[in-house]
Amino acid sequence: MRSIIVDELDIKKGDRIIVSSSFGNVNASFTPQEMVNLLMDIIGEEGVIMMPYYPPINSTEWAARHDVFDMRNTKSGMGVLTNVFSKMPDVYMSKHPTKAVCVWGKDAQEIAAGHDKATTPFYWDSPYGKLLKQPSKSLGIGLKNIPIFHSFEDILTDPIYFYYQKEKCQLDLIDKDGISTVVETCVHDEKVLNHCMSAGDYVRDLNCATYRRLDVGYKIMYSIDNDDLFEECKKRQFEIGNLRYRL
Repeated sequence: MRSIIVDELDIKKGDRIIVSSSFGNVNASFTPQEMVNLLMDIIGEEGVIMMPYYPPINSTEWAARHDVFDMRNTKSGMGVLTNVFSKMPDVYMSKHPTKAVCVWGKDAQEIAAGHDKATTPFYWDSPYGKLLKQPSKSLGIGLKNIPIFHSFEDILTDPIYFYYQKEKCQLDLIDKDGISTVVETCVHDEKVLNHCMSAGDYVRDLNCATYRRLDVGYKIMYSIDNDDLFEECKKRQFEIGNLRYRL
């Protein structure tokens, strides 16, 4: 696995990576804890690892049910690696009821901060946007999902709220100190997303120079330079209206 990540997917020490995962699809002979330890060892403390930590159901349904996101107890629906990663020392969780992230490495606390006040969960002032302001990569382990793509949509689409419900939602959250608060946030519109092709398939079809993908276990692993992907989306796709949204 180290060889796959370093030699095949070009992930190296000091990189800033956003990891999405479905560990079971890798069919690994080692544990999720060992996978997290391996990623940390490869990246090192001068780099950054960020993983999505979303509720166990989609954000539209979560908001409709008015469930409470408890940063201490709510389990992530984004895979076992995220749940393991979130419990590691020096990992910071962002304060958001539907699109929280966990961050480790250089400036991790600063990257995670302020998510509850962000323009959208993925805009420039979100943890995703902060990571996008500097060189970063996306790494998929056992799946083709690519969370940073939502940032591209929010940043490059006019209006920026196109993929969201018309009204913001007031959602309950309990932070790490057990303090209850209400977060006003945009929530994706499921009716709009149902008209969208998979972001993973959209990215694959762009044929970006830095996109690397290989079969591993039951599924795939991939990596891509987020700057490269952002520019490809901006110049070749979004500016001519070729979005993943289809009527």
